[in-house]
Amino acid sequence: MGVLQRFERRLEGMVGLAFARLFKGKVHPAEIAKALQREADEQRSVLAEGRVLAPNVYVVRLGDTDYDHLAQWSDQLAGELADMVSEHIDDEGYSIFDAVRVHLELDSDLPTGVFEVSSEVADPAAHDARGSLSPAPPAPGHPPLPPLPPLPPLRGHVGDTGRGAPPAGRPGRGLVTHALVVDGPGTRHELSTGRNVIGRGTEADIRLPDTGVSRKHVDVVLDGDVATVEDLGSTNGTLVNGRRVTRQPLSDGDVIRIGHSVLVYRRDGA
Repeated sequence: MGVLQRFERRLEGMVGLAFARLFKGKVHPAEIAKALQREADEQRSVLAEGRVLAPNVYVVRLGDTDYDHLAQWSDQLAGELADMVSEHIDDEGYSIFDAVRVHLELDSDLPTGVFEVSSEVADPAAHDARGSLSPAPPAPGHPPLPPLPPLPPLRGHVGDTGRGAPPAGRPGRGLVTHALVVDGPGTRHELSTGRNVIGRGTEADIRLPDTGVSRKHVDVVLDGDVATVEDLGSTNGTLVNGRRVTRQPLSDGDVIRIGHSVLVYRRDGA
């Protein structure tokens, strides 16, 4: 079981199974989890002796509605998100200065369903006079590391991730299956080679009874061992891990949000 899947299991225990009702039209914790994982990957730095340093402090900014909605779970959710990032950092072999911390903050300028993620290498216990985080001391046994400049925020709905497609499955390792799991009912739809149209209309391969979804909203094209999501000119757009996209290759655990519906892409058996 992967890092994101373990997080989702813990999330189920925290909020119950009624995800579709709880997060309808709002930021979904699975979107935050994937964005934090991506933030750790994209903001890592290669240092001396081949060490790779990842940020240890992560800030998630939410608009009024999303912040208030998550308030009842904020402390537990922040802890679960920090554990998830720590597991990902361990799996990738990155170094960190200190324990991973995740903070949820209010940003009234953000609309409902949109969030921002930023990170830095810092000691969460150290603050300067302005209240900002200061660089952490080096880990025992390692020479001091140079301070890094602040990292730009990653907005939860702008642009493409620019990340590549998932690696192809290796021969002899068994059948690779590609599927979309609809959050809430947990319905699993295995993808067929070629086009897999998702929408509200009867002509869609995967139908969603969601008024925020267009009749033909998005297509997930499976070509060989690569699944690519393509927005079909929908009215409300398509978000992958909180970012609005027109076309993007998918990786296992990516969260697709269309209308009020959330789907998780699963690539199993590789």
